[in-house]
Amino acid sequence: MSVVRIENLSKTFHTANGDVQALRNIDLSIEEGDIFGIIGLSGAGKSTLVRCINFLEIPTEGTVYFENNDLKSLTHKELLRARQSMGMIFQGFNLLEQRTAIKNICFPLEISGVDKKSAEKRARELLDIVGLRDRERSYPSQLSGGQKQRVAIARALATNPKVLLCDEATSALDPNTTRSILALLKEINRTMGVTVIIITHEMSVIEQICNRVAVIDKSRIVEEGNVKDIFANPQSDMAKQLILPKNAIHSLDDYKAVRIVFDGLSSYEPVIANLIMECNVPVNIMYANTKDVNGTAAGEMIIQVPDTAINKVNAYFDRIGIKYKEEM
Repeated sequence: MSVVRIENLSKTFHTANGDVQALRNIDLSIEEGDIFGIIGLSGAGKSTLVRCINFLEIPTEGTVYFENNDLKSLTHKELLRARQSMGMIFQGFNLLEQRTAIKNICFPLEISGVDKKSAEKRARELLDIVGLRDRERSYPSQLSGGQKQRVAIARALATNPKVLLCDEATSALDPNTTRSILALLKEINRTMGVTVIIITHEMSVIEQICNRVAVIDKSRIVEEGNVKDIFANPQSDMAKQLILPKNAIHSLDDYKAVRIVFDGLSSYEPVIANLIMECNVPVNIMYANTKDVNGTAAGEMIIQVPDTAINKVNAYFDRIGIKYKEEM
């Protein structure tokens, strides 16, 4: 069942220098329980899109449905109630500096009319969930970036939302903290059933947490599907740019570049060594980004093999069940 459905959405901003079309003819369907990624470069329109989902920006054209309700047809009171079901976290945390962690989490509950005792009880439950019960009296200035984002996540969950909107929520964090925040979001999705929508420019974020992804480029959705499928076989130029490292492919006379995608083969399988021995071909490894995930290999590798051996190499990959694609 779709929790968010977007049909033919466009957004134009009127500026002193003329009209700027931030979004063009967007169609998306986000299912209940998804961890859905929206990825694109800066200026592609992804942050405008997430703000249109909860009607912080009103679309110029098109329709946004939340739980099958057309947001533009709702009264002001009904729209506020719908927004309470869509928590939001930001790159800059947006915490109130004069409030402690627990008081920041209580803030949306106070606005909703929840009494102080009930609000603090709920806030402490959420501090437990995000692993910060011992920091409830700390002010934002006393917290690390990761701790601030955990408080922001707890605050976004305070009103029991059905959807959590994450706008570049890990962009200001170091890699280790990013991994811990993504693991927390994944656990929230699993245990609380909250649908998570992640806006990012980093393909590594999509790989780590999302099951579906939409690629946005120049205000349009250029590709959408399961993360595994798009990672294995990107169709749009933008998806290829985001997935493949810059300068990983350079041409050698009489050689072909092949991208191999690992998404389930045993980590102990010596794929390249077996390829060299079985096909009797020299292999040049141009790029590799693979990791062991519970005994299986995940990631990708780009190799070069002689033109004359490409059919033999492809047949080998077909036989052992590895996804691959010849790259230009």
